[in-house]
Amino acid sequence: MANDISFLTGINDPNLKMDKSGVENTGNYKVIHLVKTGTCYCPVCGRPMLKNGYRRQPVKILALPIANVPTILLIRKQKYICKPSSQCPETVTKIAEIINGINHGCRIANNVKQAITLDLRRNESQKDIGEQYYVSPSTVGRIIDSLEDNFTPEKSWLPNTIAFDDFKSGRFAPSGMSMILMNPVNHRTIDIIPSRTSRAFRQYFYRHFTRRSRLSVSLVVIDLYGPYRRLIRELFPNARIIADHFHVVVQAYRALQSIRIKTMNHYGPGTHEYRALKRFWKLLLQKLSLLDNIHYQPRRNFRGAWLTNSEVIDRLLAMSEELRIAYNYYQTLVDAVDHENQGELQSLLQRKLTSLPFKLQKVQRTLRQHQNEIIRSFRHHLSNGPIEGTNNKIKVIKRTAYGFRNFFHFRVRILMALKNPHIMVGDPQKTKISSSSLAA
Repeated sequence: MANDISFLTGINDPNLKMDKSGVENTGNYKVIHLVKTGTCYCPVCGRPMLKNGYRRQPVKILALPIANVPTILLIRKQKYICKPSSQCPETVTKIAEIINGINHGCRIANNVKQAITLDLRRNESQKDIGEQYYVSPSTVGRIIDSLEDNFTPEKSWLPNTIAFDDFKSGRFAPSGMSMILMNPVNHRTIDIIPSRTSRAFRQYFYRHFTRRSRLSVSLVVIDLYGPYRRLIRELFPNARIIADHFHVVVQAYRALQSIRIKTMNHYGPGTHEYRALKRFWKLLLQKLSLLDNIHYQPRRNFRGAWLTNSEVIDRLLAMSEELRIAYNYYQTLVDAVDHENQGELQSLLQRKLTSLPFKLQKVQRTLRQHQNEIIRSFRHHLSNGPIEGTNNKIKVIKRTAYGFRNFFHFRVRILMALKNPHIMVGDPQKTKISSSSLAA
């Protein structure tokens, strides 16, 4: 009988027995009637206490749903008394307590909380999770609050390589942006930093990590944002900075797009050049190695001429000299980064500023400033790619929840959904059930 109760309720208590009423189905929910009894010892004298009836009202406990029907446990608890004696000067009374499966004073079984914790890693709102287990969203929030100790960073440890990037979080961040800290080698998220401001960034690392752990960091992968460099040198004295490939290429990408729009506006709306530059803007961003120069198609923007993608690019670049220079600069940079070609990158960055359009001059100065960091990324083959993919998942989590007002809840939901060194949550191992075992 004890095994049956454990199977139905998940509560492992040998003194918990089925009551006379058994299992009752009211239509809206199932009720399992239980009795908690057994031997109880006096906390003062240690003698066995006398049974003194049962608690007037049975204790109502919410259990896991059975067959998608909410399940309630009604437990009648035995009362005990120890009459006055030489060992006990006063009367001692006590009520039977469940040993394992329900916390003292709580009306929700522990396995319900564990199931909710497992579902926190799924892309579902707190309201949807609460409805699945017949609890309120506030109860789900309290379960998230109870996980605080599980996601506390280890002060004495940081990986040798770290990467961080900002993402749009919400109003709880002073700047509206938070930071994600990750190990780019094994793609495990270390933590979420509330704000990306220099003050918050400095306080976080001084408060959560020892100097010894910060000295162990040898490589930091980051974007090209200048103020972070001074902070990294201060917080991680032994670290060398690696520039992220995506943020390197995006500099030339934005300049190319700006020059394309400038060329469109120069010709004006309604012109053939304006429509062609607007229609084929994605071709300008395609890598030269992937550009199709074999298959011909009729191009309406060029009076129905049969052209390959390569020939379309040639006609677009003929519309503006600035656009042609920006396109060649962009393609050269993409090729150098893709093939990790140090010589090609250095040759590109040696070009005179006066030979480049105004929009590209700023890009040239920025890349020259971070040239060593870019070359270092070629040697170590590291980037912020895992973080960029994670940022997209964070957006989905925030959109599903219709935003967060509590940063800690937001942080826990992110860390539960991602691989991290604090806790790993996974599905139970699926065992294959054969038809013969079911027949037996």
